Amino acid sequence: MDGDGLVLIGPTVTLRVPGQADVGPLWEAVGESMEELRRWMSWFHEGYSESDVRRWVETSQRDFEADDDFNFVITERGAGTMLGACGLNKVDNANRLANLGYWVRATATGNGTATEAAALVAHWALGDIGLIRLEVVAATSNRPSLRVAEKLGAKREGLARNRFWLGGAVHDAAVFSLVPADLRLPVAIAGEGRDEGVSSPV
Repeated sequence: MDGDGLVLIGPTVTLRVPGQADVGPLWEAVGESMEELRRWMSWFHEGYSESDVRRWVETSQRDFEADDDFNFVITERGAGTMLGACGLNKVDNANRLANLGYWVRATATGNGTATEAAALVAHWALGDIGLIRLEVVAATSNRPSLRVAEKLGAKREGLARNRFWLGGAVHDAAVFSLVPADLRLPVAIAGEGRDEGVSSPV
């Protein structure tokens, strides 16, 4: 799929395929969010650097073109401030399903950014590109991320024991699913009391 020019626009955020100009702003966002990323994101490692961000951007562009993974950067609508990333990974084209993941920089949490971004990607995935199932997998102790899934209208299907090794510890995970019939996502975008979080890696 050609991601050039693809933009998902919500009330307060804009999502687009990452480019080389995003490396610096993304690295700045990672830099202020290391405590949270270290705790919840398996792709984050000690010594994570701007070079890692650059490789992620380059890989994201190739994966988008190959219909493998579909990653977006999240920016503030209008101002263009880098807020984080959201996307689809572990794409199973044969079964038309994927994992939905997201992370938001530390200074942008608490205002619904993750929920809005995830809703935009879910609508695009279950509508425009024809996927039939999305999964959100989040550590059971990661309450903010669980709240994002709940506000999307995702159905909690069960517990995956010992699903994550994060921060030197084992974590169980809650498994949620979204299918086209579940989409009450406009409510999630405009709803009250929104939370932030990070879910399985993007």
